[in-house]
Amino acid sequence: MRTITVKYDGVCKKCGAALVVGQQAAYERASGIFCPGCAPTDTEEIRAYRQERADAKADKYEGWAAKRRERAAAVLKADEWARGDYAFNTQPGHIPGRQGMNDRHDRQYESLETAQRFEAKAESLRHVRVKGDAAARDEAVRLRVLSWIKVGMMVNGFGQKSCEVLKINKNTARIRGQGSDYNERLIFLSPA
Repeated sequence: MRTITVKYDGVCKKCGAALVVGQQAAYERASGIFCPGCAPTDTEEIRAYRQERADAKADKYEGWAAKRRERAAAVLKADEWARGDYAFNTQPGHIPGRQGMNDRHDRQYESLETAQRFEAKAESLRHVRVKGDAAARDEAVRLRVLSWIKVGMMVNGFGQKSCEVLKINKNTARIRGQGSDYNERLIFLSPA
């Protein structure tokens, strides 16, 4: 969070106190605006504020996708009569009614693709990240690798296949691959 000078009257997101123009406040776009004393410092508290905002945005995307799906289903249902009408569908020449129906269907299929993109965007918004998540994930992988790695065994490195482990350090392993020895981070190693 960064400290800003308030340009517009507002309300602290945590305590509800009024923030007036010219007052100092803590601000982050993904979390909101806070009194200097109310600014969240705990990562889980920051995650909760970010998740609240991300869920609201994701709900909007899902609502838009649902509207598009309903509209497309209604249009496609209205033209269902033409599915079994082989004469209408296969008659040679330009038929304006058939062309209009095909154009309507094309627009609705594009709308369904847009709805899928909206739903994918909403799903990605629901996974909020905060500082420290990547380090915690890497630490879990490192501990998992340390549980199975042994000196002398063959492993696959980041860009090398079948490398021999020469030495195991806290965060790296010294490996020999294709004639050269080098250090590789443990999180990039997998059994050969």
